[in-house]
Amino acid sequence: DLADAVHTFTCERISKTNWDPKTETYVEVKENYSGRGVLFGSYSQYEIETLGVLATDKKATVLQNEVTMTPKIDDEWLTSLGSFRVIHIKQDPAATIWKCQLRKV
Repeated sequence: DLADAVHTFTCERISKTNWDPKTETYVEVKENYSGRGVLFGSYSQYEIETLGVLATDKKATVLQNEVTMTPKIDDEWLTSLGSFRVIHIKQDPAATIWKCQLRKV
């Protein structure tokens, strides 16, 4: 059943901006987003051996209209199977799908 393959995730991205040299501090900006997609696909033996993908990494495929913000590398997604860091992101040519490499945190 395809519904079993679709999982939700949330992310709180913390960005540091506006370095103040006097106080030696940044302003932290928190952005939250969420989405859903097929999150826990596996990589092939070829991808693991030749591309440097870890055998434990997961492949996520999410429709762009199902994600409330554009994912970025190093975002941490909280899922039903725990936390995963986004290692790599690729957009399809039609700009409708994000393919993300996830690594367990």
